[in-house]
Amino acid sequence: MSKCIYCRQDKDPAEFTLEHVFPQFMGGAYAPDCFKTRSVCKPCNSNLGLFVDAGFEKNWFVSNRLRMNARAFFDPNSPVGLPLVCMGKSDFVPPQLQECEVCESWLGPFGEQVYWVRPHDERLFWYTGGNPRTTKTTESRAYFLFSERSEKNPLISLLSFRDAFEGRRVRKIMCTEVGDILTGIGFKAPDELDLLRVKYFNEACRISKTKHIQLAMYVPFDFRFLVKLGLGVAYSLFGSKALQTAYAEELYKALWYRNENGQPQINGSSSIMHGNNPLFTKVVGEANAVTIMIIPTPEGVAVNLNLGESLNWVIKCASYENLTEDDIHPLREGRVLLLYRQLQRAFDLALPEYIAHKCGNQPHPELTGISAKLALHRDYFKNL
Repeated sequence: MSKCIYCRQDKDPAEFTLEHVFPQFMGGAYAPDCFKTRSVCKPCNSNLGLFVDAGFEKNWFVSNRLRMNARAFFDPNSPVGLPLVCMGKSDFVPPQLQECEVCESWLGPFGEQVYWVRPHDERLFWYTGGNPRTTKTTESRAYFLFSERSEKNPLISLLSFRDAFEGRRVRKIMCTEVGDILTGIGFKAPDELDLLRVKYFNEACRISKTKHIQLAMYVPFDFRFLVKLGLGVAYSLFGSKALQTAYAEELYKALWYRNENGQPQINGSSSIMHGNNPLFTKVVGEANAVTIMIIPTPEGVAVNLNLGESLNWVIKCASYENLTEDDIHPLREGRVLLLYRQLQRAFDLALPEYIAHKCGNQPHPELTGISAKLALHRDYFKNL
């Protein structure tokens, strides 16, 4: 029998699966192997992935920051589809919109408007794109409208439309007349309901100069995710002994939080909730990357998570109880992981090496090369 590091239940080894401590949406597949473990059972891997990892990923700020990271790597010489940007719940009410549905507004790479009529899950009201499980099993409909700027490079728009809502059961309908090319990229011929809605969206977008968008926000969306991240990092670095401390008990209380259990005593902060120091956030993060710093502090080992130099979180992942000098010594200088999902790359640096690069004292050749490559096409869309 083996013990799952999250639910702490003894289970048969056959019930365990591969867990990326840094989720794959952040580029965790390319992180060092020590941050991948098979000490997580299938139910925890599935349920925590769907309701904790996805709860963090599908927050409006996080999901759009990750989309901006992806867009930064666009190369016009090798065009690919770009992710749509979610704007939030639209006040448009298309024909036959059900009470259990919402009309969500999205934007394409050239300002194309997309309205996705999808099921609404009150429990997951803040999830950009709705409940991931429901949208994979229940058919919904999305309506696409080209913009005047789409003609600047129609191929990019078409590739983006092709890739939109991948993995979800979405019936894609074009509201603009563009010919037969759309059938090859997943669009359907409109039925009677679609025709009514196409007419509605065309008229609404032409007449309405002001559109109201409602942004849904669940305030502690990041709480359980940071705790799960902290437990995973502590186990990856120090093994199970780091999870057998009084502070680890508080982390577990937070991971499986219930109101009747009392408020867990967790050390950490969120830039979204508590404001941030822009200079600090910029220094500890790399543009268009996911940056993880692991740093020993007087209170314990801390993990700093930064998304694209703009969003920042920190959590204490382990106390020094049960840890030896040999455990801490490899981290004395601090450790920095840079994850580039689009490049399928990761960098593992000592903190002084990373700070020297950020300050320009000793630029890291490969990181400098990535920045130079990104700079080549940084203004491509602006200059069209």
